[in-house]
Amino acid sequence: MILARTFIFGFPLLVGALAWWSAEVATRSRARQTGGIVVMLPQNAPVLNPFLPATEVEREITDLVYEPLLRIGTDGALQPALAELWRWTQDVTCWFADEATAKQAQERLQSQIGVKNLWANWKLSSARVQGNALLLNFSETATAGVQNALEVIADLHPQPAAFWRVECHAPLRAAWEHFMASSPQARQIQRVWFDGANACEIVVVGPAQDVLDDMRGALNTATKETCALHLLGELGALVEPVLDLDIRPGQNWHDGTPVTAEDARSTLEFLRGNDWPLPNREALRHIQSLESRKNGAQLHVTFRRRYGPALGMFADLPVLPAGWLRVHPDAKEADFIRESPPGAGSYRITARDAHSLILVPARREAGTPRFLFNFSASPLMTQIGVRTRTVDLVWPAAAADRAHFTQLQFTTPRQRLVVLWNTRHDVLKNVRFREALALATDIDDLVRRVPGRLGHADASLFAPGLWFSTRAEKVPFALEKARQILTDEGWPRDVSGVARRGDRAFEFTLLVPSTDVMHMRTAERLAAQWFEAGAKIKIEHVQDARLLAQRLQEHRFDAVLLDQRFEVSWDQLPWWHSSQANPGGTNFCGIADPQIDLQLEALGGEFDPARVPERVRGLESRLLPLHPLLTLFTTHDEAAAAPSLQDMSPAAGSSWTLRKLALATRRTPTAPVVDLKLRTAD
Repeated sequence: MILARTFIFGFPLLVGALAWWSAEVATRSRARQTGGIVVMLPQNAPVLNPFLPATEVEREITDLVYEPLLRIGTDGALQPALAELWRWTQDVTCWFADEATAKQAQERLQSQIGVKNLWANWKLSSARVQGNALLLNFSETATAGVQNALEVIADLHPQPAAFWRVECHAPLRAAWEHFMASSPQARQIQRVWFDGANACEIVVVGPAQDVLDDMRGALNTATKETCALHLLGELGALVEPVLDLDIRPGQNWHDGTPVTAEDARSTLEFLRGNDWPLPNREALRHIQSLESRKNGAQLHVTFRRRYGPALGMFADLPVLPAGWLRVHPDAKEADFIRESPPGAGSYRITARDAHSLILVPARREAGTPRFLFNFSASPLMTQIGVRTRTVDLVWPAAAADRAHFTQLQFTTPRQRLVVLWNTRHDVLKNVRFREALALATDIDDLVRRVPGRLGHADASLFAPGLWFSTRAEKVPFALEKARQILTDEGWPRDVSGVARRGDRAFEFTLLVPSTDVMHMRTAERLAAQWFEAGAKIKIEHVQDARLLAQRLQEHRFDAVLLDQRFEVSWDQLPWWHSSQANPGGTNFCGIADPQIDLQLEALGGEFDPARVPERVRGLESRLLPLHPLLTLFTTHDEAAAAPSLQDMSPAAGSSWTLRKLALATRRTPTAPVVDLKLRTAD
């Protein structure tokens, strides 16, 4: 009876579905005849905010529409995009008692030009006076010439400069702007950088006590709070790295207007003004100032301190038009849905609604396909499209789709799952025990048993596929060796299988964020695997992200399962430097090694991308043998592709993107469209 009812009521629904699909097929067939790729997606229509993609497919759609200043090429190296050239230089500023002394310092340096070519040896490009300041520009960021040049003018007594941090419990910006506009002492403040709403850092030149007293009183009165001042350091000259990016001529937005450095400047200012969780946000925080120069042909970026990895921030960071940002200064989700900003990418949006999206090539090039995305696609409609060959791509792929499509493709991994050890734990502080746990971890078993599209990860500290990635080998699974290490260290297993030393068991707690199925299953499998080596594991779930962050900063954990997002950065100092190992720091693991500290500092101060790989190898050769973390696997989407899509990826099984598909697709002759017209018996 139930089956009969299902048939009676289901048949009209099926007829209706087929009728709807018949109309859809006509639309798709026209798209296919013009080189279109039809993609079925079960999720709702995306917002298409290029800075906050909710899914991998949304990220890849926006990657086709919006262009960054720089890109990561197929070889993993930086390559031009909107910017055709980039260069690092270094500004050094000295302040003197008056303008006359500053000009005297300039003249003294200029007199050195013909002396054994000193300017060239110092990499000194220019020396100019601005008020009582002497501004020196050096063509390289790492040069001993800075000190040499400053020694020439030392007897002219440059005024000391000091970094101060101002903190308040109340919003500070309005009070600060009023103080700067009204106080005669404010002219001594030469740099201001806001760190959120309630704090800023400043550079004060000359005797500071009067200006600090005046500032403290003004801010306390305006905010009705007691603002705190902290001296961060003193120096004789202010050194600021500068990055210039030259905009490629002839680039246009999809509405036909030219792309300029003002667009890039406005985009970065827009991003600095919000707290979105962007990749490489640390680099964005270090920007001191942004300028559009050379009639919009060059973006001039000044940084607060020496930070070479800041270059990676510009890779794959979309740029939006300055005009759109002026109209939407506080853009929210609804703004991106209601009015998509024009892009400058290889594809443009021609139609968009709650159910579909059409992308066409921005430039007419033979063989470049169109894309038709269908959202909220039901399993039934997807199966009909697959069976009738009117769908080219199903993303993510379901089991039923895999049965009819021969090509299954992993997307590029954006993150991986890792276990971070607390090396202060009375058991886990032993590096041999951390090695034993790595030996007892069967990654192949995890990939088989844990739900999701999982890929094998290497042991490197850095994102895979970049020009400096090492592909460091992971510790191979060797259960007996793991057991032997515990025995050798005086922790043999008892009759229940738990390693013990006297009356003490080898046990610790694994902290697991949220109740995500993948995290839960992974934690359970790890506990089972490690038990085979003799470790007794208690799993503790933490659902509140703020509580988890607090636990990490206070080092109240034994081991923790974390998602690690991949970024284009070679900075690892926050995670492993001993200065960050105290409570409140970001070195949650607690590694403290003077040689590693030096390597981290050198890597963070490296501006030449070509020298990064060597420094990365040196760091990993020292840090990885300490086993501070255990890398598990990467997470991917998986798409099912029709046989009509050829050459989707460089090699079978390798990751791919819509961009690769658009560039590499060579379509076979289109199959005849199946006639789905329904006929009734006479």
